[in-house]
Amino acid sequence: MSKITKNKYLPYFLVLTILFLFLGNFRTYLVLGESDLPSFASGDKIIINRSAYDITIPFSNVKVNGWRQPDRGDMILCYFDKSDKTDFWLKRIIGLPGDTIQIKKNKIFINRKQLKYEIIKKETFAAQMEGSLSDFIAVESGKGLEHFVTFSESENILSNFGPMIISNDHYFVLGDNRTNSLDSRFLGLVPRKHIFGKYLFRIYRKG
Repeated sequence: MSKITKNKYLPYFLVLTILFLFLGNFRTYLVLGESDLPSFASGDKIIINRSAYDITIPFSNVKVNGWRQPDRGDMILCYFDKSDKTDFWLKRIIGLPGDTIQIKKNKIFINRKQLKYEIIKKETFAAQMEGSLSDFIAVESGKGLEHFVTFSESENILSNFGPMIISNDHYFVLGDNRTNSLDSRFLGLVPRKHIFGKYLFRIYRKG
């Protein structure tokens, strides 16, 4: 008669393995700077799913295999080819591969169709942001997008861009603070290989 020996340490091993995978793929990050106002303020703490698009080795940037493509509107953790690779950037995907992107007087056109802009009161947002926000806050919507942005009434070097056709396996990204953001307008497109995760939720808002 066969005898089965139960390993008393197996449940602990399984719990530790699950905890390791969870903590290694759902990571906490601190937002620095004002480029994503009014959506995120400097000092906010957020959770990023590091395996949202790729099977990733926990606590590393090593991707084993891709299983999902980023979508328009996603807030992503990324690098730019022209940026220092020591720090990640948090940006919103606006243009997908094959899209034609153009910005005219702070308004975005995707495939020659302008997005919609509904101006809202700045008082809607926390008082501590008042000095950092631009002249207008609006809900930017269309093409699957719907989020808050802030931009200036006057035009500057950031107010007009393109048109640009997005190449394969690349993405056009912007900060929600259109007046004060280093993004694809300056740093170029983000290659698919340089996208490392997707924003899930905020765990702390400064102030």
